[in-house]
Amino acid sequence: MLRSQIILVVALLTIASSTRAQEVVVSGFPLGIGRSAPASLFEPYYPQLEALADTLRANPLVLAVVTGSADGTRYRSQNDAKNPSLALGRAHALRDVLVFKFGVDSSQIVIQSEEMNSKGDQFRYAKVRLVWDRAELNDRLNELAKRQPAPIEKHFTEIKEVPGPPLEHMGLKLAAGFSSSPFGGLPIVSGAVTWRQMLFIEAEFGHTFWNGTYRIGNIYLDTKRRMASGYIVCFPFKPTPIGLLAGWTRAEEISQTYHQYVKLSEGPVFGIRFTPFEYLCVTGAYNPSKQRMFGAPDAKMEREQFSLSVVAQVVFGGDK
Repeated sequence: MLRSQIILVVALLTIASSTRAQEVVVSGFPLGIGRSAPASLFEPYYPQLEALADTLRANPLVLAVVTGSADGTRYRSQNDAKNPSLALGRAHALRDVLVFKFGVDSSQIVIQSEEMNSKGDQFRYAKVRLVWDRAELNDRLNELAKRQPAPIEKHFTEIKEVPGPPLEHMGLKLAAGFSSSPFGGLPIVSGAVTWRQMLFIEAEFGHTFWNGTYRIGNIYLDTKRRMASGYIVCFPFKPTPIGLLAGWTRAEEISQTYHQYVKLSEGPVFGIRFTPFEYLCVTGAYNPSKQRMFGAPDAKMEREQFSLSVVAQVVFGGDK
């Protein structure tokens, strides 16, 4: 009888010892990846994590200490992989698996981080260890409290270090307003594709909806003005709202009787664009273009042409 009791006590102690030492280490995190680690990284560890979760659910007073680690590999110029964002991100990734996959109570989980000078994927890990002795945990928390805490915002720096898809920097601009031309003013509309709201590739079109007149001898023709332009606009010192513009423009005065131009101006455009407000854009440009009149054999270069346009605009995306 005594022998059986001794065997039972030894067995219970062995089980308790193995349970108290329960720990799961998920290693091999990709370089520069923290909380955004793929689910496939954790799948081989599911059986061990499930057993650990069963222990936590059965023992509400037991705590799980989740530790994230980053190694000393430099994964981008002037940025060390062993920063707190990666280590904490890996710990949070493992914590999410325990909470959302295996139903562990989040109040039983404590997060911490480690930094390694050594390099290698074996030092890029997240591990979880069960703590049965509250005194041990209190000592650890007191030790951490004495250290200088990492700035909270660094937890999010990993997002900035992983380049996003190029399309997230693209945007679209639509605008409508009024512009001068070599033959008078006219309403315009424009559209542009933008990158980071710093570079715009833009097309602009204008057309009058009222009639003008043009005299050929004793004949007066009803005319309308139209214009088509293409620009590249760059804001090199954003957020300064002043950009440089270059492109090509063609303006015509069209006879409504003969459906051909009576005045034509075509040539390069160089200017400055100013956006004093988010929805307002003002452009001043120099247009040293060639002009041709109906019936004239040759075009003439006109070097004293300036244009001014004012439009209301709206930009979708492209601000990242």
